[in-house]
Amino acid sequence: MAGDPSGDLIASRLVAAMKRQRPDLEVVGVGGKELEHVSDRFLMNIVDQGAFGLPVSAGQVSFFRNVLNKVIIKEIEANPTDAVIPVDFYGFNSRVAIAAKKRGRKVFYYASPQFWASRPGRAETLRKSVDLFLCLFPFEMDFYRRKNLAAQFVGHPLLDTLPIAEDRPMRVEATVGLLPGSRLSEIRRHLPVIVHACNRITAEVPGTRFVLFTVRHVSRQVYQDIIAESGANSRCLIELVQDEGYAWRSQIDLAITASGMETLENALLGIPMVVMYKMTWLFYAIARLVIRIPYIGMPNLLAGKLLVPELIQWNATPERIAAPIIDWIRRPAERMRVRGELLELRKQFGETGASERAARVILEKVA
Repeated sequence: MAGDPSGDLIASRLVAAMKRQRPDLEVVGVGGKELEHVSDRFLMNIVDQGAFGLPVSAGQVSFFRNVLNKVIIKEIEANPTDAVIPVDFYGFNSRVAIAAKKRGRKVFYYASPQFWASRPGRAETLRKSVDLFLCLFPFEMDFYRRKNLAAQFVGHPLLDTLPIAEDRPMRVEATVGLLPGSRLSEIRRHLPVIVHACNRITAEVPGTRFVLFTVRHVSRQVYQDIIAESGANSRCLIELVQDEGYAWRSQIDLAITASGMETLENALLGIPMVVMYKMTWLFYAIARLVIRIPYIGMPNLLAGKLLVPELIQWNATPERIAAPIIDWIRRPAERMRVRGELLELRKQFGETGASERAARVILEKVA
């Protein structure tokens, strides 16, 4: 079970690895298009709901309750499943784990919930329902050891797809990547602010190139309409690309990035970035109450310090976003220094082959 685009991709890679090791495996999937491609039977697409963690609307609550009771539990009860594997998406998948364990199934939680970031007490909810938590980040193991929960670090599958960052000469000019998020709601909140920041960068450093990374499930026209409505300066040229295999991303020098998986991708590629995020005021108020970590950007969490700027909510203004980018363009030596520190973070994840390791652990435990 996967409920968001990144979890869907991670889940599909796990399934592919499991099938390489056990060709007679039969997989039943609930998730998105990526998981659908590798499943023997695919029950439902829930990724397209665009839910962020727990559903917040009455319609989404009803939708996910029906999926749990009428699709997933029905499937678990009807078929002798050997293992149930929730992937990330705690708000929904915690309920899947509990329901599966009540029906005697082994449960392996892949891309383990970020208990260490907020509401650590949630871990107790799943103590009796999860046989093993499979962790993607090395620092997560400290939390699970303290809580005496069964967990194993398997590494991050991103390392299997990200190219190795090449040495590049120091240059004055810069190409700036724009990554406003993967959900339509994020794109609508972030892209207008980013466009205004690009106008400011162009005014200070004429000729700066901007590359906007689009996602497959959002129409290209949506991006173009937002750019037009946001009043992009005629001298501010924003090129739209849909990146496959990180061919474009690996060539950019700097980035303006919404908080999320993209910040980790940029870090592992050695791309200095400004991390920004805007949310509804209700979500922001809740986040302030429950989040217990000093940073939201994965590069800063991994580094244990503010390695790249973070601009959240009212701090995410065009002026504040543009300022570090302009500074890095004018100071290429400083840009290269930050790039070097980001590339050092890659060493924390160990070797490639995370999906294969996770698959091997699950199959051995089931056997």
